[in-house]
Amino acid sequence: MTSFSAPWEALLFCIVLLAAPVLAQPGRRPVLPLLALIFTQAIALFSGHGTIAYAAVAGSALVHAAGAWRLTRTGALMLFTSAGITAAAAVSIHLGHLTVALVLSCIAIAMRTGVMPLHVGVAQLCDRAPVIQTQQLASAIALVFIHLRFVDHHAAAMTLAPWLIRGGAVAAIGAALITLVQKDLRGFYRGTTTMHGGMVLAALGTASYGGFAAALLVMVTMGLALGGIGIMTSALESRVGPVSFSSPGGRVVAFPVLAAAFALFGGAGVGLPGMAGFVADDLLLHTLWMESPASTVAIILASAFLAVATLTGYAKTFLGHGTPSVTPDLLTRERMVVATLLVGLLVLGFTPGVLLTPADSFLSVTPPA
Repeated sequence: MTSFSAPWEALLFCIVLLAAPVLAQPGRRPVLPLLALIFTQAIALFSGHGTIAYAAVAGSALVHAAGAWRLTRTGALMLFTSAGITAAAAVSIHLGHLTVALVLSCIAIAMRTGVMPLHVGVAQLCDRAPVIQTQQLASAIALVFIHLRFVDHHAAAMTLAPWLIRGGAVAAIGAALITLVQKDLRGFYRGTTTMHGGMVLAALGTASYGGFAAALLVMVTMGLALGGIGIMTSALESRVGPVSFSSPGGRVVAFPVLAAAFALFGGAGVGLPGMAGFVADDLLLHTLWMESPASTVAIILASAFLAVATLTGYAKTFLGHGTPSVTPDLLTRERMVVATLLVGLLVLGFTPGVLLTPADSFLSVTPPA
């Protein structure tokens, strides 16, 4: 019964990330796409058949792509492509070609999480469709979950693992360096998203050495932290317009709650103690060190570079001579969204076992053929 709670917990985080950006934004809130996405995630997480699970995630990617089409063609095409790749993985599982399904699943995850050099679609979503970006991270959690459940037990996963670890580490440090030289808040959002994508890819590699639950925690942390950063970035830009780091800062005076929330989500993204990212980074680095010390050093440096970029971005956006504004600080609906995401990060930070124990029990069992 304990192990069965793993899909329920994953579904809960998916629902939170699917609903959060919709509830935070003003105006009309489309309900049908949201319900369709929740339904497809539930099918993926609870299905006992890999073919059905991958087909459900492919369906959710199509829903995301349809929502993104009018906002960014590049982002929509990435989602359409990832849907096709995920569907191909479903067919491969049905035909018994698990090695092919494993490779296709890794490619789909890399595209959905924005791993360099497959990050262009995600970068466009961060810029032009942040609501869709946060929601597609939710279904990426389901994609990682079914990857760990259905294809990562295959023998080929051990062969592929070193490539995923090293490729993820290189992608993470490259993205972190790029984030350091961004000139605006959207650039920071794009860069930190891409850096975390590299960490997820490396975590998938470590899963083959028994780190199934840790890999899932890395993905959940990415969703919650980046979801919060994206929502706060959109909230600030809706009040003051695009934020350039060369313009005057001092926005903490006008928006103290927004500034505090941004700082906490940014801290969660770089492993702030007490947050889920601290535990996720610790588990990831522990397994990485046993397999590839060089990759471990690369991930540590990437996290350090991202921490510097986060502090710099926060300082240039919020600190300095106070800038007055007639627009209000976070509204009630936005504060509720912030509180929900932060509670998730804090619960996983202080009691990670609530996710790790059932996930490890559930995902470490090889599913029936």
